[in-house]
Amino acid sequence: MLLLPYEIETLTQERPWANWLLVAACSFISIAAMWGGLPEQTANSLVLNGWSFTGLAGHVLLHSSLDHLIGNMIFLWVFGNAICTNTSNWLYLPVFILCTLLAAAVHVLADGSPAAGASGAVNGIVGIVLAMYPLNRVNVLWFFLVQGGTFSCPAWVMIMLWFIFDVWGVLSGGDHIAYWAHTGGLLAGVGIGLLCLHLGWFQLTQLDHRSLLQILRGDDE
Repeated sequence: MLLLPYEIETLTQERPWANWLLVAACSFISIAAMWGGLPEQTANSLVLNGWSFTGLAGHVLLHSSLDHLIGNMIFLWVFGNAICTNTSNWLYLPVFILCTLLAAAVHVLADGSPAAGASGAVNGIVGIVLAMYPLNRVNVLWFFLVQGGTFSCPAWVMIMLWFIFDVWGVLSGGDHIAYWAHTGGLLAGVGIGLLCLHLGWFQLTQLDHRSLLQILRGDDE
């Protein structure tokens, strides 16, 4: 079964142009690399392979295939827009970069194999959604063989299912997928989200339910 989120129920307070730029940059450079429009030396320098800064920061711009790119960009569009529109575009960019670097560092330490793709950074953004909007509903498209439809559920339900799947991937050996980057990115995102909520850098809107920080502190609805 294929599950694709398409909306998180929260307010849209400003245009999330910073996230749009990230989606455009990842898409443009990935497609250029796939179609031979990017010099091989440049593409190789962007691969996550050890502690090279260009690889640590630039691996999000490369994807191994079109379906890999499309899947990551759908998640970045849905989850990133929900965060970016309710924080600020200028804060969102460094937060995304921090998620990228932390996910990459976990992968290098725990796995070490060459990797490319925005999955770890995107999981960091998903982790921030878990910190900010655990009870907000996510609308999801589902497809199974020739059937399909939609459903909605609290964000924490979908995110924990994805997290369990990634942990299973880590325990079962990975199957050439950077599951350590996925799990590291998600946990880093939760930590960043909780810290920013505590500092008041991230704030909920009047349509949002309690944040994970409020739940952990036992705050009333």
